[in-house]
Amino acid sequence: MTDEIYWLTWSVVLTAAMVIPYAGYRINKLGGIFQALLRPLPGDDPFDAEWAHRAYRAHMNAFEGIALFAPLAIAVSVTGMSNNITVLASATYFWARLVYAPLYYFNVPVLRTVVWFTGLGATLTLAYELLK
Repeated sequence: MTDEIYWLTWSVVLTAAMVIPYAGYRINKLGGIFQALLRPLPGDDPFDAEWAHRAYRAHMNAFEGIALFAPLAIAVSVTGMSNNITVLASATYFWARLVYAPLYYFNVPVLRTVVWFTGLGATLTLAYELLK
């Protein structure tokens, strides 16, 4: 396994785990897992707590980011173009996403944006390495 695939795997695990905070909120709000599995009632606001809505948005943002990162990490691995830069970019992407989530949850807008651009820069670094 290349280092890029290693970091991609951890990024997928992180993205999957990001459902836990807002799902836990939703289950608690509705009175248990069975109630949460029922269709929402008309007028039900699934994210009436601001932090729960931010947790949901952070999770959706993680899907958007990994849709760009994953094919590039796979391409680097498949083409054998792994190098120190692509390894560092892949690790940077993971750590940026890990830091980004709580910054989004706790509404830290400026730092959150800087960290988001760090992850995007790491993704674009993979693209650059493939295209050069």
